[in-house]
Amino acid sequence: MSARDTLLSYGDDIYTCNRTRCGFCRDECPVYRIERLETYSCRGKMLVARGLIEGTLEPDEEMARMADECLLCGYCAARCALQNVEIITALREALAESGHKAAKHEENTAQILETGYLFPRAAPLKRAGTTPLYLGCLYQSKPAEVKTVLSVLKKAGFDPLIDDEVCCGYIIQATGGAAEFEQAQARFREVYGRYQDDEILTLCPTCNITLRDKYGLNTKPAIVAVAERLRQLNLKPVSLTATYHDPCHLGRMLGVFDEPREIVRALGVTLVEMEHNREFSTCCGGGGGVTAVSPRLSAEIAKNRVRDALAVGAESIITVCPTCVPTLLRGAGRLANEVDTFVDVLDLWQMLDEALEE
Repeated sequence: MSARDTLLSYGDDIYTCNRTRCGFCRDECPVYRIERLETYSCRGKMLVARGLIEGTLEPDEEMARMADECLLCGYCAARCALQNVEIITALREALAESGHKAAKHEENTAQILETGYLFPRAAPLKRAGTTPLYLGCLYQSKPAEVKTVLSVLKKAGFDPLIDDEVCCGYIIQATGGAAEFEQAQARFREVYGRYQDDEILTLCPTCNITLRDKYGLNTKPAIVAVAERLRQLNLKPVSLTATYHDPCHLGRMLGVFDEPREIVRALGVTLVEMEHNREFSTCCGGGGGVTAVSPRLSAEIAKNRVRDALAVGAESIITVCPTCVPTLLRGAGRLANEVDTFVDVLDLWQMLDEALEE
């Protein structure tokens, strides 16, 4: 099936959006809040998708840039009954098939297909154990952070197993590379297929969704596994007023809202909620490959999220995603230059490691 045919298969949803034009998805869309152009909202993208399937619009670089500047965060889907994320992904595929794909996305795809990973790593991280733990590309490039996570898991009574792994391929598919994603899938199954019958703990929410939905694997976010043993853990209290940022994939798409908050409260943190939370949490600015093609847009979205924390008097933002932490930190640093207040961004794994008794 061609990419255009894939887009055409969502025709009912596209026309439903075009006819109703309710706009529930628009005003709080993190990208629309910055760009203020209808085309950058989900509703606008649906009109572009209709133009492509009817042949009244021809693919071009401007259209591709618009599609690339989407976080695929699912906020529009939380406000709507339509398959928005899938349609925008299909739109990207149609544009890529027509030759309009960002050079950076082409470069990242080639990197993954050639080496098996997205980010540079000094050496593959491995550990003998009994419970498979899939790190993902980002954590594979951060040995210090992995050491912290392993420390927490061991204190919680787990025996993590880190074996050979390659990229799950999410970013290839998300940026329009349908055929290339099939190649990445084949490689993944060849390398990691031995664990297809095991429960696999994951650190990256995006990897979790990809392994579950695209490979049919039995996955569980490692932070959920720790929360399930919370009553067995001795935690030193933390004196802090903070807010919790729901990562898009962990929260909205995996439904993990309560477990991280239970841990935060068990740490003694005074938790205050931002206006946009849980299902309607807004993205940190690091989703959908936006950081690679528009660092400016990513930073502005991150700044808006930090503003949400400032609005409720939070000293810090706590989160548990390898993309959200650095993205929000960049936003916090840039916003501090404008408002003269720095909101720290804390990794829940780091907080747990410091609070947990051996």
